[in-house]
Amino acid sequence: MSRAPLYFSLGAIAVLTLTPVIAYRGTRAPSTDKSLIIVTPHNEQIRSEFSAAFSRWHQEKHGEQVEVAWSTPGGSSEIRQLLVAQYESALRNGQPVGGDADILLGGGSYEFDAMCRPITIGTGATQRSTTILDRCDWMTQAQLDEIYGENAIDGRPLYDPQHHWFGAALSTFGIISNVGELSERSLSTPKVWADLAAPSLFEKVALANPAQSGSVATAFETILQRLGWKRGWQILRRAAANTNQIVGSSSLVPALVAKGESWTGISIDFYGRYQVQAMADAATATGIPSLKRIEFSTPKGESVVDADPVAILRGAPNPELARSFVLFCLSMEGQTLWQLPHGEGKLCGYFRPIEYSLRRMPARRAAYECCETCFIDQMNPFDDQSPLVSDSNFRDFVATIFVPLAISNTDLLRRAWLAIHSHPDYPHHDGIVGSEDVSDPTLKHWLELFDRLPTIEGPNGTTLDLNSPKDLPTIRKGWLKGGFAQDGLWKDPEQPRTIMRRRFNAFFENQYREIIESSESLAALPIQ
Repeated sequence: MSRAPLYFSLGAIAVLTLTPVIAYRGTRAPSTDKSLIIVTPHNEQIRSEFSAAFSRWHQEKHGEQVEVAWSTPGGSSEIRQLLVAQYESALRNGQPVGGDADILLGGGSYEFDAMCRPITIGTGATQRSTTILDRCDWMTQAQLDEIYGENAIDGRPLYDPQHHWFGAALSTFGIISNVGELSERSLSTPKVWADLAAPSLFEKVALANPAQSGSVATAFETILQRLGWKRGWQILRRAAANTNQIVGSSSLVPALVAKGESWTGISIDFYGRYQVQAMADAATATGIPSLKRIEFSTPKGESVVDADPVAILRGAPNPELARSFVLFCLSMEGQTLWQLPHGEGKLCGYFRPIEYSLRRMPARRAAYECCETCFIDQMNPFDDQSPLVSDSNFRDFVATIFVPLAISNTDLLRRAWLAIHSHPDYPHHDGIVGSEDVSDPTLKHWLELFDRLPTIEGPNGTTLDLNSPKDLPTIRKGWLKGGFAQDGLWKDPEQPRTIMRRRFNAFFENQYREIIESSESLAALPIQ
């Protein structure tokens, strides 16, 4: 039976009959029967360098040329949704799972963990089940111990213990800022997450949508985990209210900051460092110093290091070549590619990237021991670990709350925030201003409305409060996972997530409108 190719829709994910995802980009080897297709959210620079490096490595190791092609359908969350839809469709239609693609590269451990869990269609004798990621039983524990050592960084795994995915690089999260734009206005460069909440940055912050990017969702979750549920949402809401753009891809934020369209924003480390590198290279090539210098920094003690995995897709048409690509990614040749400066020939005994310095952190400890003097960024994330004691419920609420809070009601959010920080009694100082920090009753009420999260009903007339972390496990199990299906809280055809989104949209709209209408009424009063 022929395999179904991977498809995507710009609208409904369930519609799998529009445009094929496979887009052949990047460096390609001469035409050959050996070809590998990789699905990734990564940018063109990473795709280009890994195509060339893997082709060269495979030629040296196996004496065969290979062709690498890339599929780039969107962010990591979008990719997971597309793959889930494709594999469910195959199960439902009795077809073999899989498609044209062999490898999934990049997107953060959370998304890859989700794709390790079984997808099941039907019941009883008709039940069929699969996972999206194949289990690599050929990888021995001795190999993994040699590559990674201890399977942990910041309390998170470097690879899946069941061998579905392996960390190919490490990611952390930080703030990218246009120092030129900020200094021209005598503004300090943001160094911690709370700095993004400053009213002086109103309509000058860029963020990406966590519903479209798993890496951005991890960054937002990290803020909630490190700073607490209440304080974290105060920061995220104010940062969102300060935006002039909320974009669909995490890679766009550094470019917007570099151009000066936004002055600062939340960025994945390698996108931020790559943009810094690109501007420095441009200044060197032209001999003209950059007038809008940009800077990337990680808030000390407020971020986390996460594995950025590589995995083989179940039903891959070229499993042996896919295995070779995984081994290449984890080899010293693949690992040093992330951090060596671009140029001709070798450095520290390994080939350098040809055109682009990728500025990523390797996942292999030995890479730092071998090449610490050669790497562009003199850092070793294994030396300064800060294990994260996390609440596993937080992640499922990141997009669930942020989308209605900030994206569905963007204009109202900004207008409400403008009313608040324009109030004559608003204290303009560093840090977050909450209702407890002001005495004016009107401003206090506005801040209470602005920072409030919704409630939702539970079984038997109970009320569950998203302002309280202790209610999150119950809401997650009952609403997000459908555990209240038999309690009459929604009609059978309706999906609980859809109901939550609709109600949350209305909740935040009402909160913001009350602030805006109150401020307009206040402004209309005659001056005493």
